[in-house]
Amino acid sequence: MMTTKLTLFTAILVQDSALSVSGLDRETSSDQPFALVDGVPTLIGRGLKGAAVAMAKRFFEPLPRAVSDDIKHSALRRSAWEFADAVTTSAPRVRAGVGIRHKTGARASGVLYDREVIPAGTTWQLSFRVDRSFALDDTEFNEAEGILGYVLAEHWAKGRCWLGGGAARGLGWCHVDDLKVYRFDDAAYEVWVKSGRTTLPAALGAIPAVLPTRSWCFRTLDVNISFGEYKPEPSEAAWGLDMFAVGPHDTERAVQPTGDGEWAKPAWATSAQTPDTLSTDRALLMDGARPLLPGASVRGPLRHAFSRMERAAGHDVKDPHLVQGDVGTDDPAGKAFGTVSQSSRILIRDARAQGEWSAAKLHMHAEDEFSAGSYGSAKRDAVRMLKGTFPVRVVVEGAEPKDVGPLVTLVDRQVALGTLGHLLIGGHKTRGAGAGHWQAKPWTVDDVTKARDWTAPTEPEPQKPTGRTARTFIDRPADGGAWVKTTTGAVAEPLTLEAAARLAKTALGEKLVAWWCDPSIDLDLRTPPATFGKQWPAEDDKLQVDEVSFYAERAVWRAVRTSNGGRFVLIEEFTSQPDGGKQARVVHTPARLHGFQRFSAANTGQGNVLLREWHIGDEVLGFTLTQERR
Repeated sequence: MMTTKLTLFTAILVQDSALSVSGLDRETSSDQPFALVDGVPTLIGRGLKGAAVAMAKRFFEPLPRAVSDDIKHSALRRSAWEFADAVTTSAPRVRAGVGIRHKTGARASGVLYDREVIPAGTTWQLSFRVDRSFALDDTEFNEAEGILGYVLAEHWAKGRCWLGGGAARGLGWCHVDDLKVYRFDDAAYEVWVKSGRTTLPAALGAIPAVLPTRSWCFRTLDVNISFGEYKPEPSEAAWGLDMFAVGPHDTERAVQPTGDGEWAKPAWATSAQTPDTLSTDRALLMDGARPLLPGASVRGPLRHAFSRMERAAGHDVKDPHLVQGDVGTDDPAGKAFGTVSQSSRILIRDARAQGEWSAAKLHMHAEDEFSAGSYGSAKRDAVRMLKGTFPVRVVVEGAEPKDVGPLVTLVDRQVALGTLGHLLIGGHKTRGAGAGHWQAKPWTVDDVTKARDWTAPTEPEPQKPTGRTARTFIDRPADGGAWVKTTTGAVAEPLTLEAAARLAKTALGEKLVAWWCDPSIDLDLRTPPATFGKQWPAEDDKLQVDEVSFYAERAVWRAVRTSNGGRFVLIEEFTSQPDGGKQARVVHTPARLHGFQRFSAANTGQGNVLLREWHIGDEVLGFTLTQERR
């Protein structure tokens, strides 16, 4: 029988809406830049794994420690799930966001922002592993493998994959295609590695999956919001025209891509070819070749209509833009649409115009009340969508039917307002736009039912320390005062443990209480390196480190690797004021060595240490270790 060493999942991630994944601040005009690595848009594996773990926690209780661990179990275990980064060739685009006041419908002050997004339709190649080495036994490994298979096949493949930020407002809705699974035994694994991870065994015929151990509710509503001729009676003449307008970012406001729709033309230009772009004062938001209705533009009117109804019933409802989203746990709208501390259970996806659509560039002006002519220079033009349908999707989720039932009723009530023409969306609602026709399909129930119980395997008992039992903490001396002096400089040579120890010994002398380091990633190491000790490291220790500290009783020498080379700082304590010295308050803080079993460092063992901290004002300048006791 083949013993599985590693299980590999591969898939194509397809964006059903634009995706926002926050990256580091860089030189950009966007408030929320997308994550770029060496200039390439990147889905960080940590974010992918977080989304998968969050989905798994909905259906599995307890979640095996081989999937996700936490500090309540004392020593943390490495996860058997390994998610690789994913990249794409698409370029980020900028999408604007704005907050709307409940009472006035105008833009809220200070709530105009923009973010970089990757457009809908973008694909990403995904690769996930489940490593048998980090599971206690076959039972835990099979559970970890089956949970990942269940999440991918039963939820991500069916469109319930939410990544990045703004999922409740339409961003980050994705699904996976071409899901495949490969199991490696020792022989297949060796062939795979030697081939540069290109030669795979035969894919499994079915995705390995386990049944859920917890119930969860998903309710999905699809609503078509249509614009065009308004005909209360299909056989009668049209009463008017329902139009739609949602503006793009200011940088795209003056240029309107015409896409693949029809554009209204004057009678004398019916045979003229429609250009690729039009100049305008106010463009229409596009997603590729079609107009876009952001999920936020549907969610906002739903919340506002609900808030108005609650106020009419005598309930106090806060406008989130006046309190930075912190409406409180008792706010009726906050319970339904989320707060700063509780995510919303109502998620609304972006909608892209479906089927045939048409638009026009309309010339407008403000009218002078006295002359009935054009008012000054207030002539402008704007683009309106004249005909088209947006398929909006709403998902309500929760742990129990009693959690989702009231939210389903809430959404139904608001959709009924839209059906009557009383729920306008988009911009220019007071100028003839936004009153589309809402047609809702029946709710789809995708509830997950608990099918079994699962008990985590018994963890091995930790070995009890021999000898006398150390006290919980070292006695803490009283606070005091001292003079301290800080010296900084560059480390001219490569930052290794041996080089750092040599420089620290020159600065501190031979007296050493302890040392600590954070090793650099080195895949050639076969055994976890020592990262803590009471004796000076060996003179031939070439371990590369990102950070290292050497502690004396009244001084500390620290070094860190930076993009500009190694840098060190020496903090020394004096009884009288030295040149450049500062008065500091000395605070003693007891601490403990927990002895965690880490995969990147040797176990430090358990023990106690006493920190000697130097406080200047309200800040901690630094600290050293004055005692180390096992």
